[in-house]
Amino acid sequence: MSQSSRKNVPFSEFLTALIGQPSLPLALGAFLIGLLGNVLADLLGRWRLAGIAGNWIILALLTLGVLALYRYHCSRMLRPLIEMIEGPPAGKAGLIILLSPLNPNARGTPEEVQQRTRQVSDAVQRITSGEGDHATDADYAALFGTNLEPELRAIEFHYGQKTLRDCWTIGTEDEQRDGSIVEKGSIDQAILLERWFNHLHPGHSVVFDQPRAVKPREYITLWNTVDGIFRTCQFKPDAVICDITGGLKLMSIGAGLACIGGGRTMQYMATRRDWKGDPLPQGQMAPILVDINPYLTARPSAVGG
Repeated sequence: MSQSSRKNVPFSEFLTALIGQPSLPLALGAFLIGLLGNVLADLLGRWRLAGIAGNWIILALLTLGVLALYRYHCSRMLRPLIEMIEGPPAGKAGLIILLSPLNPNARGTPEEVQQRTRQVSDAVQRITSGEGDHATDADYAALFGTNLEPELRAIEFHYGQKTLRDCWTIGTEDEQRDGSIVEKGSIDQAILLERWFNHLHPGHSVVFDQPRAVKPREYITLWNTVDGIFRTCQFKPDAVICDITGGLKLMSIGAGLACIGGGRTMQYMATRRDWKGDPLPQGQMAPILVDINPYLTARPSAVGG
């Protein structure tokens, strides 16, 4: 091998290989502590205090010193803390909506439940078929009281603040097995929600983006979908909010995790109490802002002491 092709080994790697210890500072520290112990033992080995040999006193002092250093190190370690703030949200330019499979929320006798379910089903069929030209005011009125109403109210709130410009909807695909649908997804509710809003606010300027579909229980995909909207949309993070009222519970968790930090926020629609805990009027819904801010602190946590 020529002289020019040789590669110099760093001195730290040479020492590591020489002493057989992958952590050089640890090895040197152990060596110095051992050397210090031997020197003190030679100097004070014959010294005694209250009948206790000096070697034992040295060992006790070294142990206390190590524990003191460990305690100091732990007290200076940065610990992540999370601050969660609730309050009324301001109007946002972008709104992310999670969708659930439609539930008529029918109540009453079996006959009343059946009648309500059929009414909502027929209304949905007319609203979503074609361009929805066959739908009537009564069809849209039938949607009030369903679990899609909180999503509509979420859009209406930011639209009413004269800030809303874009709306993204996320739903689940149909779950199939052997070619048959075993669980209906929620992605079809996107067109239903959009047409309902169009009916109530004709001529509005809100842009409903192409609905985004995720497979059932693929919560990491949902997380990445929400994160992708925040990162690639035309607005700054603090101008977009994610409504986690709809969707399955774990969908809300996945979307919520994507909203932590970075100026991102989320909201949910309260139907009984506002962010102060005060009761809402019957039938009223109000958005509640949830702002979660992670930060680092050198202060020890209450659990760790």
